[in-house]
Amino acid sequence: MNSHIKIIIIQAMVLGLVIVGLFIFYPRAEVSVVGDFVRFSSINANVIVISENPDFSNPRYLLLNETKDLSLNLKPGTYYWKGDNGIIEGIKNEFTINSEVNIKINTTGNESELVNVGNVKINIMKNKDGVMVGRIVLDTNESQKIENINETYVGGQE
Repeated sequence: MNSHIKIIIIQAMVLGLVIVGLFIFYPRAEVSVVGDFVRFSSINANVIVISENPDFSNPRYLLLNETKDLSLNLKPGTYYWKGDNGIIEGIKNEFTINSEVNIKINTTGNESELVNVGNVKINIMKNKDGVMVGRIVLDTNESQKIENINETYVGGQE
């Protein structure tokens, strides 16, 4: 009976060491999302694996060399990510970049310009006196000259 207790104590110690080792070596990383700007920071992950698919069938590998800090802009959608340190791969996490539809009219002198200042491609309807008179499609940071005389512009995500 005494040898059984010794074996159980040894097994508990080995299990405790494995748990402590996993805690020490587990890749800890955090993500913060503001608009379409994403920032990864890590304590002990060397790589962030990011994908648009939950099964990571199209992964991108982001190296966190010496800084352990990485920032990037992403298009709208849901992204899945996990940290990796070469020893242990972290669990899957996710975050969402929301669409931002925003247009602005810049006027200089007698000329006006319609600018897409959102983060998605937009479809803009041009209305004059309540009747649709045109359509403009603008990609992000794209602009187009307009007349802007008694016209209304309504935009939505394409």
